[in-house]
Order: sequence, then C-alpha cells, then structure tokens
Amino acid sequence: MTYKTFLNQSKHSIRQAGFARGLVASLMLCLSLGAFAQNYYTAPGSPINTFGQKFAQAPQVVDSQTRMVFYRTRQSSSVPGAASIYVNGAYHASIIPGGYSQLCMPPGSVELGLKSVEVGTNVKDNLDTITAIRSASAQTQFFRVQEAGRGRQVLQPVQVAEALREIDGAREQTHTISRVTGAVECSINRNPAPAAPQTITLAADALFAFGRSDLGAMSPTGRASLDALVARLRSEYIQLDRMNIIGHADPLGQPGPNERLSIDRANTVQQYLAQAGLGSVRMTSEGRGDREPVALQCGRVATPQAIACHAPNRRVVIDIAGARR
Repeated sequence: MTYKTFLNQSKHSIRQAGFARGLVASLMLCLSLGAFAQNYYTAPGSPINTFGQKFAQAPQVVDSQTRMVFYRTRQSSSVPGAASIYVNGAYHASIIPGGYSQLCMPPGSVELGLKSVEVGTNVKDNLDTITAIRSASAQTQFFRVQEAGRGRQVLQPVQVAEALREIDGAREQTHTISRVTGAVECSINRNPAPAAPQTITLAADALFAFGRSDLGAMSPTGRASLDALVARLRSEYIQLDRMNIIGHADPLGQPGPNERLSIDRANTVQQYLAQAGLGSVRMTSEGRGDREPVALQCGRVATPQAIACHAPNRRVVIDIAGARR
C-alpha cells in the first residue's frame, strides 16, 4: 500500500466515523426530546390540564362519517398516568382525567383499544382491553375511560344524555397527533332533516306551589322534572331552533290575576331552562290565562273538589322545534 492510498483510506474512515457519531447524537437527541415530551405532558402538575377548548356539543356530521368522542372523568378511573387510545390498532390520543378527544372516520366495524401509560414505568406491550363496536352513519358516540380492575382500563360506551353531563367542562387534548388510518376532518351536515315540532306539557302543580309563580316557589320535584327535560332535549336533538313556553291557569278566581299567573309561570320556566343549559336556544314565553282549558266539567267555585278537578288546566306547555338525532 502506498502512502497516498493510506491517506485516502484514512480520510474515508474518518468521514464514516463522523457520520456515525452524528447519527447516534441525533437519535439520542430525539429520544431525549421524546422522553421530555412524555414527562412534560403526563407528569403530575404538567400543563396538560390547560390544553384545548372546553367541550361543546357539535352538530351532526355528514352521512359518510361517524364521530367518536373519548373522555375521562376524575371519578371514572383512578389508574395513574394517561390512557392511550388505539383505533383499529393505530394510536389516536392519550387522555388524562378531565380531558377528551374526538375522531371522525367512515362508519363501520371498529376495534377500540386502551393502554395505561405511566411516566417512569415500562410501557406495556399489550393493550389493557379491546372493545369492538359498529359505528353508525351521521351519529356521535361517546366512550368513557373506565377503571376495569388490576390497573387496567376500558373504553365504555355511554348514552348521550349521561355523557353530556359528565363531559361538561372537559378540555380537548391536542398534544399528540392521531395516526389512525381513515381518520378525516369532521364535516358538519349543513342540512339536517327537520323534525316535526314537539309539544311537552308539564303539570303546574308539580312545578309550583298553589297560586305561586316565582323561582323560590318551584318544588324540588319541579326542578328535577325540568333538569330531566334539559337532558332529554340535549340527547334527542342535534340542534334546537326555538322553544315557546306557554303558561295556562284554571278559571278559578278572576281573569286578570289568572292571566298574570300564567305569564309569570311561563317566564319562570324559561328562566330556569336557560340557566340549566339551554341559554343559547331562542326561547319565547307567553301566558294564556284560563282561556284554553282542557278539563271542562269542573265547577267554578273554589272548593277542594274543584281545585283538584282543575289540575289539568294548570299547566305549562312547551313547543319545541329543531333537528333530531
């Protein structure tokens, strides 16, 4: 070997060694950043709690899509760390208590997997649980991270009304990127099929003390019935366009006070519904006094028997228009 050949081979070896050292350094940097990100987002006291917007019920998606919403409450699971969600074997998101994530994709058969991940411990090779579902066209389905014992967690399907109560206040987790094949941006159905107007009648005697109309006179039973109505409407309707609340009184007493009582009761019910979660819905209220009785055979003198007989006339009627699920 000549001296010149020796120098050329030495330079080549030095370049290869330098490249190898650079490659190793780059890999070590990536691993360090990954470890930092994992600790930053899942360690106690990390700023993940402030990520994203608060959950807001979204309109219906188009027929070619289905929406799945995954969430975790502070009561549903005490397993430490994050719950990593997999859809058809591909990573989607990691959720801690108080967080949620959503995914839109074509409807069909889906396998939902879940793996518990805690900083400072070895990552499991296998999923905790797998839930097989069939997603429906143009529907939104909710899944809660639920503790399943022995440090495992499962994605549990939840009815819409219950999920909307539990997910209220949750924030979207946006710190990781979904790798689910077939995932698409959610497309809103701009022309949902209109539903026939719905009328709901509430007995005024169950809402208010006799002859009263103020919020302080509303009974616990009355408040519970209105709360149940709000939950029902939120689960049955994709969009509530308008609500008209009509108060009715019985014909006992004078027409003027009866008119005022019916108006005040309608106004109070409107106020309660707005405070209970329907404040964004366009609502109107009116009173029709005793002009539209439904029980016609009752006496006009205020005896105990007549008061009981006229109970159906003391009512609050709610007309509802919107797009149903």
